[in-house]
Amino acid sequence: MKGRLDPGAAPCAILCGGRATRLGALAAETPKSLLPVGGRPFIDHQLDWLRRRGVRRVVLCLGHLGPAIEEHVRRAAPEGLEIAFAHDGASPLGTGGALRRAAPLLGPLFWVLYGDSLLDVDLGAVMAALPDAALGVLTVLHNRGQGERSNVLLRGGRLLAYEKRAPAPEMEHVDYGLSLLRAGALEGVNGPADLADVFTRLAAAGHLAACAVGRPFHEIGSPAGLAALDRHLEQAPAPSAHTAGFLEDARQALALLDAGAVERLALLLASLRGTRGRLFVLGVGGSAANASHAVNDFRVLCGLEAYAPTDNVAELTARVNDDGWEGAYAAWLQASRLGPDDVVLVFSVGGGDRERGVSANLVRALDYARAHGARVGGVVGRTGGHTARVAEACVVVPTVNTETVTAHTEALQAVVWHLLVTHPALQARSMKWESID
Repeated sequence: MKGRLDPGAAPCAILCGGRATRLGALAAETPKSLLPVGGRPFIDHQLDWLRRRGVRRVVLCLGHLGPAIEEHVRRAAPEGLEIAFAHDGASPLGTGGALRRAAPLLGPLFWVLYGDSLLDVDLGAVMAALPDAALGVLTVLHNRGQGERSNVLLRGGRLLAYEKRAPAPEMEHVDYGLSLLRAGALEGVNGPADLADVFTRLAAAGHLAACAVGRPFHEIGSPAGLAALDRHLEQAPAPSAHTAGFLEDARQALALLDAGAVERLALLLASLRGTRGRLFVLGVGGSAANASHAVNDFRVLCGLEAYAPTDNVAELTARVNDDGWEGAYAAWLQASRLGPDDVVLVFSVGGGDRERGVSANLVRALDYARAHGARVGGVVGRTGGHTARVAEACVVVPTVNTETVTAHTEALQAVVWHLLVTHPALQARSMKWESID
């Protein structure tokens, strides 16, 4: 799948109907999904994980002791999740049959998650791995038979075979526990069926793709797995107030960015295309590192002739020594023969402040640029300072927390310039990973 991906557009079926025979007495009267792990019923961890990954609808496929699971979930489901239930009925349907029974609730595209698995995988990456012609994509882990028997044959990224009952010796990957299926994958399933047989059939017909993941999964299908996950959850640190707050502030600042200002900056830079104009990117401190990275992207992805003074340490330090720090950038622009065809782009937290003597080198450089007819753009924080006052197009990162202005401004500078280098008005070639199927 290409373009914008929304994992929540597809509901997720969780297969919770098994009898959990490997757990013995532990699951004799308590369904596997309700076994306590990390101080909570296991199903709670799965539902929280799906909600955090953007899933909005879940269908629980229930069998053995299903009413108990439904009663708990109706009472304790996370806010923001819509939950539906599909029961096997009088006779077990197996994993494939259970999905067929739930098909009217699932629609044309749906996730499938095993009821005993807790995973660590990017759902967007899985969606991206589903080809248009395939009926499904299966997440797989390269385990070489360690922990679980390998049951998937992968060659050059292509899934060639799936065999759970009698895996071939050359198989080195294992089913990770999550798949994304189109409704057509269940054609031919009538009555009781095993999802493993569905995967075997799809793989043999070339209709099943693979998405390789790198992190091991956790499972509660065995006493050892249950105990290992319990230890893992106990040892996992809870997010601190700082972490939660920093991420929330970043989300707010991103949501408050002025898209119109970004567009004006994109058009300013696009005016350099097809001309002899050059782009000079200025920054100090962390913003200087951002300037260097941006220069690379504007040159490689947009075909612009771009430069940053901090990319030549020998010249910069010589100018600081000869002209002083305040005049170093202006002298560099002068030596670069800055003119009316060129654009100066500033990355800065405060944008330069003449009165306070902050980033005076940026102030002098901008004054020089304006005096010589060059156009000015910026991505800055706080009130924007001197840059915002003189720029033709300036994106000001909103202040949502006075304690983290620098961190969020410099972080969102990267978001803005990556938006710019992928803007249709600027981008001339694809990035490497986006050009690989």
